[in-house]
Amino acid sequence: MNDHVSLPVLPTVFSVWRQFAMRPGYALRVAWIPALLIFGAGALLQAAEFWVFIFALLNFAVLVQALVAWQRYALPDSHPRKGATGLRAGRAEFFSLLHFPLIGVLFVPLLIPTLIESLTAAEEVGGGAVTAAIGLVGLILMVFPGGLVLMRSALMLTAIAAAGKNPISLIATANRVWSLGAGNSVRLLLVFYLSVLPAALAFALLPGDMPALAHAAASGGLLTLYVMLCAGALAGAYGRLVSGSGKSGKAAS
Repeated sequence: MNDHVSLPVLPTVFSVWRQFAMRPGYALRVAWIPALLIFGAGALLQAAEFWVFIFALLNFAVLVQALVAWQRYALPDSHPRKGATGLRAGRAEFFSLLHFPLIGVLFVPLLIPTLIESLTAAEEVGGGAVTAAIGLVGLILMVFPGGLVLMRSALMLTAIAAAGKNPISLIATANRVWSLGAGNSVRLLLVFYLSVLPAALAFALLPGDMPALAHAAASGGLLTLYVMLCAGALAGAYGRLVSGSGKSGKAAS
């Protein structure tokens, strides 16, 4: 057993949303390049699929920078980067890029509407009820038990962002953040899902009959907003757990 802090869910979520209201100018500086690149990928999709693949890799790398940049802003005692953009290709961004499986899981909520549609379609096909049931069980396991483990592990991304240029031991840091989340796995998952809910809902509700360029523009903005909300959720949870700003209690280590 060890002393731990119970992460306050709603205050953490509200603080994530409040950050955008407090610094809209900085939010736009972080967001405009990723949003523009995603729009470019959507526009190119109409012409050349090869270039879309290249743009997708570039988008991913830049979105990681946005993830790190907004986490740095959201962490306590941090300061926004000056200049035309809040992005910086540095050590923290590089190490976060190496943890792409953890970054990938942050996009799971965006896939849920598509997965549900697929399950519904499978059920409508003759003999698809069993397939749909298996898929539904897999979806539940991915969203809940899988999410508990992966969101607790995702604090590693915030620890890398917090370290900045300071050298860290990846193994020691991974052990530390895993212990840091002890007793808060469900709270971390709730903070994440509730924080990204506005962007995830807006993305899921984009009309399918929108003009291609309009859809690309909306997707670019919403995906970038989604990543920044991910960053705010991770940084808000990490900052509160590190500082001990929550209700103390006991948890199995």
